[in-house]
Amino acid sequence: MASRLIRPIEQLSPRRAADFGGKAKGLALMARGAFPIPRAFAISAGAADAHFAKVLDEASLPEALIESGEYDDEKLEALRARVQNAELDPALDAALVKAVEELLREGDVLAVRSSGTLEDTEDYSAAGLHETILGIRSVDEVRASIKKIWASLFAPRILTYLEAQHKHATPRMGVILQRMIEPRISGVFFTANPLTGDAGEIVVDASYGLGTLIVEGRIGPDTIRLDKATRLPRDRVIGDKRLEARFEDGAIVERQVEPERASKLCLSDEELDLLLNTALALEERFKDPLDVEFAFTDEGLVLLQMRPSRVSVQPGTRKWAKKAGPDQPDRRDYLWTNINVGEALPGVATPLTWSVLSGFSELGFRRAFGALGCAVPKDAELVGDFRGRIYLNLTEFMSILSQIPGFRPSLVLSLAGADLDPSLFEEGIRRRNSRGFFTRLPFAIRRFIRENYRIEHRLKEYDEEFRSERDRIASLDLRVLAPAALDQTLYDVEALLDRTGAMALNVYGNLLATLVVLYALLKITAREEADSLLRDLLVGLNEVESAEPGYALATIADRVRFDEGAREFFLSEERSLRLENLPEGEIRRSLDEFLRDFGHRGPREAELSEKRWAEDPSLVLAALRAAVLSAHAGVKPRNPLAIRASIRADAERRLAQSVPLPLRPSVKALVSLAQRFMLLRERLRSDITRVLGMFRSVALEVSRRIEAWEPEAGSDAAFFLTLEEIHSGLRASLTGISLRIQQRRAALARDESLPDPPDFFVGLPPPVSEEP
Repeated sequence: MASRLIRPIEQLSPRRAADFGGKAKGLALMARGAFPIPRAFAISAGAADAHFAKVLDEASLPEALIESGEYDDEKLEALRARVQNAELDPALDAALVKAVEELLREGDVLAVRSSGTLEDTEDYSAAGLHETILGIRSVDEVRASIKKIWASLFAPRILTYLEAQHKHATPRMGVILQRMIEPRISGVFFTANPLTGDAGEIVVDASYGLGTLIVEGRIGPDTIRLDKATRLPRDRVIGDKRLEARFEDGAIVERQVEPERASKLCLSDEELDLLLNTALALEERFKDPLDVEFAFTDEGLVLLQMRPSRVSVQPGTRKWAKKAGPDQPDRRDYLWTNINVGEALPGVATPLTWSVLSGFSELGFRRAFGALGCAVPKDAELVGDFRGRIYLNLTEFMSILSQIPGFRPSLVLSLAGADLDPSLFEEGIRRRNSRGFFTRLPFAIRRFIRENYRIEHRLKEYDEEFRSERDRIASLDLRVLAPAALDQTLYDVEALLDRTGAMALNVYGNLLATLVVLYALLKITAREEADSLLRDLLVGLNEVESAEPGYALATIADRVRFDEGAREFFLSEERSLRLENLPEGEIRRSLDEFLRDFGHRGPREAELSEKRWAEDPSLVLAALRAAVLSAHAGVKPRNPLAIRASIRADAERRLAQSVPLPLRPSVKALVSLAQRFMLLRERLRSDITRVLGMFRSVALEVSRRIEAWEPEAGSDAAFFLTLEEIHSGLRASLTGISLRIQQRRAALARDESLPDPPDFFVGLPPPVSEEP
């Protein structure tokens, strides 16, 4: 086509596509790579610039409005009307008529889409902010649609978003004229997991018909996670596809999906394989993570749109995508578990929680293994996400620990408190050569001796630093901090978590090293009793710190009988359990002190979106009422710590009987050291919980700022962003992200509605269906 303002997509050079907008550039890139896209034309943003210059004064242009901020809804509505009512430039109109006639010859319906120059780029997303108009059948409808898209630049939310970016870039609007396809299935795939940053998998969301119902959050798509190396699914969730949208007789209509069809994955194995091949080819060509909209018609696969995926890729996960071979693990043999993890974080994790804890856990485990003298492969897959739940790869753990001569999986299972047959995952363990372990052993021993020799001093230094930094951050009024200062505060909290985690994992590494030696001695001396003896010697020590609030409450409950006002408050079923209703007195003062000491704790304290006891003490008050009512009924509370202490004492007697006299001092010293490390580890876990509370405080302030710009994002918006996304938002802008937040909130609700995967499973959890 002769006109420089209207170009067929396949003739548009991606390097010169800036004037045609982000969507047009994505389509041009795919067209150059011979990927299947619909026939389309792109209209340059220069056409809109010329139209605005003709019908608007200079002070009313988008860049001028953003600079001055002098606009209101009434003024913007008038500007939109002037843009839409003015005639198109004759030369542009003539070229437009030819393009529309050419497209209508290939199909009787068109789609007209925005393609803003700041849309779908590395620096701006703006996804969902501009217009898409479907079902266009005539030149007149195309003219009106183009002007409506141009006028969308004057919508209040668009100008607010662009104004908040604080970047000197002029907003301009290109347009795409595209043959509208009639999809059997629509969806989107990501070449790296958009929430976890795992570059070893492709995530596919798909449903029947047009994708409009998915965007509106009215149905739940099927979600399939495909492993790039093995080409096998990592997980499959059948969505709530009870409705589908179709374009019929010039309008979008909704149809019920037959129950039998809704209860199955909408994509066949062959279609998933084609999507996987396409995603891998796109990734090979364009390198960076991508977000691609697709559809399947009766003719096959069509790609509708491609944009950069704004995700921070997990270090090392790109290597998981390499082809499977004899040196690569078979993911079908992996044994996954959420034992211990599930206790601290039961249920589904929000994106912010996942981004904090997964990175922290990955780094922490590598440090702990390194402290033992074990080499950890860069591509080791230690942590996984299944339906929003965090799981650990027990097979990979055992493979790494197999470098230690004489190591047995039962040792780790005993430490984790897991009653599991080790033979379940023996086949998947890749036995590693111990030669490197022996090479590193002298250095590991030297480090172990040095760190334990100075551990009291290091703990004292750590305690002083932790308290100082904790108090400093707590003293900040986050509401008055500039975005850059709030961003730095978030980095400070991350640094404190890293410092606390490093100390905790140093202790954990020393604990593992101590247990390896102790277990080896017990296998020689106690033989068949070694596993049970080790378990009983350490029983209950991992619960001391977590049980402390319970004992503090028991002490308060015991004193309630001496405080008449408090006694009446707790025994009366009619009294509302609100702290402000508790009469002043000794019990009220004790509860205030309890919340100062333990207010950072909570029912799901590893989940950042959950309230802490200091924010909502209702659970504490309910537990106290239950204790008071039991005491009033004459029920004596059990003392589980005393029971466990008795088990440990009995184990120590058995130990003395089974260990030869010359070895008893060494074994007893190792037992004492292991018990000490267990107690230290639990104390440091409590510090980690305090730091997670600091993350929550920053996230609440970020949420408040997002909601001020975009109320539809909600008061918990930041919990549906990743850590990197929050940093990016504080550096640039926290606007234009409400759609992403709403979609993730819907995904979280969908994951929460699904049954929990098993505590242990091999390969991947069984597929499940989302309840309608």
